[in-house]
Amino acid sequence: MITLTNEFTTVTIEKVRTGNGERLRISAPRLGYSIDLDPLELEALTWQTVETFSRLLHTPYGPEEEGVEVRPFSDLVLFGGENA
Repeated sequence: MITLTNEFTTVTIEKVRTGNGERLRISAPRLGYSIDLDPLELEALTWQTVETFSRLLHTPYGPEEEGVEVRPFSDLVLFGGENA
């Protein structure tokens, strides 16, 4: 397990084995969030630009207004160099 910390957050990263193969588990222990990513999902992160991550961080916990539809992740990221 690897732990990364800065003034804003702490995350842990670990390789886990699942019934569907190896995954990288990324956890935010203070917030209780966790995600398991497979190799293709991790590779897809490398296709993204800094601007993509900036858009994701604009509202990191979802829309702040009631009644605002939550957009799927695929609307925010680039696939093959184009917006989905």
